[in-house]
Amino acid sequence: MKPAFSVLMPVYHGDDPSQLDVAVRSVIDQSVRPDEIVIVEDGPLTRELSAVLDSYERECEGRLSRYRLRENVGIGNALRAGVTRCEHELVARMDADDISVPDRFERQLAVFERRPDVDVVGGYIAEFDDDPNDRYARRIVPTNHASIAARARFRNPMNHITVMARRRAILDAGNYRDFLGMEDYDLWVRMLSNGSTFANVPSVLAAARIDRRYSQRGGIDVARAEARLQRSFYRSGFIDAPIFLYNLLTRVTLRLLPGRIRGRLIARYTRTPP
Repeated sequence: MKPAFSVLMPVYHGDDPSQLDVAVRSVIDQSVRPDEIVIVEDGPLTRELSAVLDSYERECEGRLSRYRLRENVGIGNALRAGVTRCEHELVARMDADDISVPDRFERQLAVFERRPDVDVVGGYIAEFDDDPNDRYARRIVPTNHASIAARARFRNPMNHITVMARRRAILDAGNYRDFLGMEDYDLWVRMLSNGSTFANVPSVLAAARIDRRYSQRGGIDVARAEARLQRSFYRSGFIDAPIFLYNLLTRVTLRLLPGRIRGRLIARYTRTPP
């Protein structure tokens, strides 16, 4: 019998109702359906977003639960609250504007059944602007634990929206924290330092709606968050002084570059053709 699992999805007022509809549908229409879908409403939602969730709440007949936060607290804090409300030991992440491939959960559960030592399983993503069928890039990640741990010292080794993880391992590492779009990277490093074992399926598990210019990945606030994240890695002993300085020079500088140049560098050095 397959392990029971939850799907955790945060939603906030800025999400697009039609995209949310597609995202939730991709979670429901799986070859192996989730036992629970936990929606964290990160602050008050628009009437249109609430209508989409109302419809799925009726369709799922008790398998979809909604946890409403009084105000918008950001994705890291919303996920922190959501993890504690998932009933099952395995928790799969999903965003409100992305699309899981139809056999995503089946593939991940197979890894957990085959490898009881593994705590986190992710996979590749395909990126698109508006049309899911018009994919312009893939983000490929290392597949075995040693390579994932090595990659983590320099950049994020997991694709967040593809991850399924053991709830206890997340909580034992301190759960999610608020880190301005880097809350997942922060968590992976703490989990790695805490002895968790990682793996990635060598295939696309989700399609991500990402601006091909990568315009949201820069600016002074993001650069400051990047510097704070790297300091936390260094202080915890996860990276040494040379890597800390290298990461500050390369990663923080990248955040401060003009968007057009930053996008070209990201596309050239961290993405592959679809």
